[in-house]
Amino acid sequence: MPLSEIPIKVVPASTDKPLNAPALLNEIAAMLERLVESSATESIDLKSLPLAPADYARLEEILGLGEVSAEIEAAGPTRVRETAVHGVWWVTHMNALREPTAEFIEVTYAPEILKTHPSDAAAGLATLRSRLMDAQGDQADAE
Repeated sequence: MPLSEIPIKVVPASTDKPLNAPALLNEIAAMLERLVESSATESIDLKSLPLAPADYARLEEILGLGEVSAEIEAAGPTRVRETAVHGVWWVTHMNALREPTAEFIEVTYAPEILKTHPSDAAAGLATLRSRLMDAQGDQADAE
């Protein structure tokens, strides 16, 4: 039978049922197991996956909302939030219009974006020492 004679029916993908979330949640569980066993950190780029709105809803339902959240302003806002599953973080990078440009599930003890860079810590030490010297000078002037 020639290829042109094979009937093809195009069926739109369903967006009302979570098709990919169950597999993704199992992968997150495996990643969390590796984190606990060997401190291996991993992430999943949600924007690279064919996720329907129902998949996002299912992920949010199962992972829940944790106790920690942060917003970072660096080349556009980034929202980091811990899920109710400790060790699983939802990280959303946005453009200036606050539209998501990248979205990740990170399985880690603390997301890299929240960690202080060593050069920033060194600058912080210099700032603190300067402020302490200024404060000691102000105290000497007051006496």
